[in-house]
Amino acid sequence: MRVQHPWRWVSGTLGVVVVLVIAYAGWLLWDAAHNLKAAADDASALKTAALGDDPAQVTSASKRFSEHADSAADATDSPVWSLLTHLPVVGDDARGVRTVSRVGHDLAHHGLSELTDTVGDLDAVLPRNGGIDTARLQSMTGPVDDSYAALTRARTALAGEDPSGYMTSLKLRYRDLQSEVDDATDAMAVAHRALGVLPQMLGADGPRNYLLIMQNNAEIRATGGLPGAVSLLHVDHGRISMVREVSGASFGESPAPVLPIQPAEQKIFGGNIGRYFVDANLTPDFARSADLWKARWEQTQPEKIDGVVSLDTVTLSYLLRALGPVDVDGVQLTSDTVVDELLSKVYQRLPDPAAEDAFFAQVASTVFNRVTSFSGSKKDLLTALQQAADEHRILVHDFDGSVQSRLASTVVAGSLSTGDAQRDPQVGIYFADATLSKMSYYLRYDSHVAATSCVRGVQTLSGSLTLTSTAPKDARTTLPAYVTGQGLPKSSAGDMLVAVYVFAPSGGGTSKFADNDLDFPQFDAVLDGRKVIQTWVLLEPGKSKDLSWTMTSGAGQIGPTRVNVTPSVQAGAASAAVRSAC
Repeated sequence: MRVQHPWRWVSGTLGVVVVLVIAYAGWLLWDAAHNLKAAADDASALKTAALGDDPAQVTSASKRFSEHADSAADATDSPVWSLLTHLPVVGDDARGVRTVSRVGHDLAHHGLSELTDTVGDLDAVLPRNGGIDTARLQSMTGPVDDSYAALTRARTALAGEDPSGYMTSLKLRYRDLQSEVDDATDAMAVAHRALGVLPQMLGADGPRNYLLIMQNNAEIRATGGLPGAVSLLHVDHGRISMVREVSGASFGESPAPVLPIQPAEQKIFGGNIGRYFVDANLTPDFARSADLWKARWEQTQPEKIDGVVSLDTVTLSYLLRALGPVDVDGVQLTSDTVVDELLSKVYQRLPDPAAEDAFFAQVASTVFNRVTSFSGSKKDLLTALQQAADEHRILVHDFDGSVQSRLASTVVAGSLSTGDAQRDPQVGIYFADATLSKMSYYLRYDSHVAATSCVRGVQTLSGSLTLTSTAPKDARTTLPAYVTGQGLPKSSAGDMLVAVYVFAPSGGGTSKFADNDLDFPQFDAVLDGRKVIQTWVLLEPGKSKDLSWTMTSGAGQIGPTRVNVTPSVQAGAASAAVRSAC
């Protein structure tokens, strides 16, 4: 009889065990991958259902996502999987899959489950029958806060892994997931902040008065356009009413500045900023404009003002996509025609400024009534509002400090600095009409900023700007005098004189404009710690002018540069983010 050595038996047994472990690990990998892919498909279906106004589909997709996320988490929460994370070659992939599985499980049980129950309540954020249900808004706060916390955890967990060494397919999916989670977290952050202030802003704690400012892009100002039409809104426990409308021009000139004006403001924007209601937004700082509007209103009107909301004509075009056409004084306004009608045709059709003001007031009232009695797709209306906010066309300031502190970091605050200004350089490029005309309807501009170098935590930035007049060559004779203005020194009717302000990053610097194409002197100043250069550009019909300059960031500002630009008369975003050179 042949004696079998123990080591052979042991090695054979170990071989079988290794094969079984490998087989089991392979099955775990397949199972986890299968469930993660299914969960990803479910998440995509969930997003589509949520955007599609279908609560039943949202609930169904959420349930499937939860089941597949749980299965993936179970597959990766085992001793064998822990062993895989320590193996060469596949270890980092296994850790990545486990991280994704845990993130999915956490979101399924602490991020989505509560939120899907509130999808049917999303109507609460939109007006119905003249108001917004503040009690329903408050009931959404808990689920939204929980979802925001879960998404924040997910973002942190995903950022804690380095996917650069993953196999290609996993790396791409991991980065796609990171992008989706980042977008969802940012969106939920907006909802989190909004629900924290909306009930109070809507008068849940008592009546409030707001100024609704319609910015007319045909006469450009730093925040968008001249504040031509002004409405007083009264809100009380969610009920919203338009009390009356007045023309911005009706406030006339104040005998003295309504608030103290800084020497730098005087130098950059001129003395009119504190004297004329229509010049309060020559500054790009919306909070400052709101202060000046409030002060002038309360000088001349009986109501105390609790906040200011502003939107421009392009915003109306977005809203009318959701609201549908409106008829005002025999004129049909649609999303395609409202900009041309309000910024150009009205001045040819109604040469009397008083008649124009009356028409603008009717437009504001008609659109307001349509919004507050809205019965269409909440997706379309929310999409329109989001687009306008992202493009800095909707701006909000509240004079309650606790409310404004939560609004301050949002896109609707109209702050000179957004995001992490200590890390990310902030550049501002702003414009104002100096022709006293409505020729900005024909103004087009294209700005470009690039980070060219980074030395010891300071970035060098190059900037360029092209301004173009698309006015007809015979504008002087074919356009009404109210549109062209009467002409200024060195210009003729039909020309545009545009003030250009460039704000350097906080703590940084800027050169002067290159002298190659300047029509007027330039000067510099420092406003609230930021260096500013300014000049004027004269544009004849059909002509273009170019400007260029260089800047430096503040020390330690190594992130992407945020370039904030006055919203254009054209739809779309003028502002942009620029890749860091560090």
